Amino acid sequence: MTHQIQTKQNASLPFLVWDTCDIANQQARFLVENGEADDEDEAFHIACEDQDLLDFEWESLTDCLTETLQAMNPDVHWHADVEKFGWRNLNGYKDFEADDGKTFLANILPKTDCTFNVFLEQGIIRIQNFHHDSPTGNEWYTVRPAKALDDEFEADFDQVA
Repeated sequence: MTHQIQTKQNASLPFLVWDTCDIANQQARFLVENGEADDEDEAFHIACEDQDLLDFEWESLTDCLTETLQAMNPDVHWHADVEKFGWRNLNGYKDFEADDGKTFLANILPKTDCTFNVFLEQGIIRIQNFHHDSPTGNEWYTVRPAKALDDEFEADFDQVA
């Protein structure tokens, strides 16, 4: 998991990253450095079998996301657009409620093993997702508070009227 303060200078860098291979590699290096494994291969095998490691990292990522979501949108109503979803590259949208990171991700990501990058862009959350039907990461989610979308619609309507 990556957690860094995102500024305009590093806006192209992800705010959060979920990559189980990277987590296992980091843990493997730690195990070798601390003498808990003889070599990288053994350490990687140990790290891959450590479900507590992944559970801890997932909790950390979703807790950080929860803090961000609550600061961005205490109303908890969200609108998500997806581009190039799955092997058929479908586009679509979904409106949902989520007041925590776990619920937020469960509402938009497919129910499969995913690797994803979360970007923050001016009140919008963008997620680049990789999985077996989208191995190149061309699946993108744009999520914004539903209230912001309503405000945009009303502003556009007022200009027409």
